[in-house]
Parts: sequence; structure tokens; C-alpha cells
Amino acid sequence: MGWQPFHKSSAPQRLGETLDQVTSRLKAPRARVVKLVFEAWEELVGSVMATHTSPVRLVGGELVVAVDDPAWATEMRFFSSELIGRINDAADEEAVTSLTIRVRPR
Repeated sequence: MGWQPFHKSSAPQRLGETLDQVTSRLKAPRARVVKLVFEAWEELVGSVMATHTSPVRLVGGELVVAVDDPAWATEMRFFSSELIGRINDAADEEAVTSLTIRVRPR
């Protein structure tokens, strides 16, 4: 019979629930966790650090962060445990298990 994307008997779902189903299959974090990290970055790391760092991706518990200078990479490594804790506390789940820092090319 083949795959059918829609079934007449299925009830409508909220977009967030649907996104969570898709991201779960891709081993990606829940949509609200991605939103938390990317939209609340400044609140999570502070305004000074936010001007020198940015989240790049979050997959399989690994958060990749770009920094604009090797000195900020060192600072981010020092702060990584605390940042992981802040994100997981805000998400009410263990969404981030590791942090990888990448220095952006100049």
C-alpha cells in the first residue's frame, strides 16, 4: 500500500509535538530545547560572552559553540560545566551532555 503522509482519521497535532517527533527520530533535541539555547543565549552565558560566542548546533547532546578568538575558547571551556548545567536546568532534562568549541576563522 505504501507510505501515506496523512490519515483522515488522525487528529490535528500541535506543531511543537510534531517537531518533537521528527527531531526524536533524528536524535536531535526537542524543539523547545533548541529554542531555549538559540533564543536565550545571552541570558545563559551573559552579555559579554554572548558578543564573542554563539551556539552553532545541538545534536545528540553535543552543543557546538563558535567563538571569535582562542582566548574566548579557553573561557568557554572553563565555563562549559556551568553552561551545561544552566541549559539542562532550564530545559528540565539532560538535553546537553557535552560542549565542543570551534574558533571562527578571521
